[in-house]
Amino acid sequence: MSISDKWELISAELLAAYKLLPAEIKESDFGYSEEDFLEYLSVNELRLAMEELDGVMEDNKSPGHLFWEHLIKAATLMNRPEHAKKYEKYKVAT
Repeated sequence: MSISDKWELISAELLAAYKLLPAEIKESDFGYSEEDFLEYLSVNELRLAMEELDGVMEDNKSPGHLFWEHLIKAATLMNRPEHAKKYEKYKVAT
C-alpha cells in the first residue's frame, strides 16, 4: 500500500469519527477544537488531527463505541499502538 493510500484510509477513519460527534459538542482550548481538527486534517497532520478528536473527552461524554472504533483503526494504520490502547479503554468505558 502506498503512503498516499494509507493517508487516505486514515483520513477516512478520522472523518468518520468526526461525523459522529453530536451537534452540542463542547469545544475548549485544552480539549477538542473543530477548527484545529479540520486544519490538521487539511495539511495531513493526521496524528494531530486524531489527538484533537480524542480531546473531546476533556469536556464531553464519550461519543460512543463507533467513534472509538474509527480512532482505533486510524491509530492502528498509523502504527500508534499506545493511542489504540487508550482508545480501546475509552470504548470499553462507554
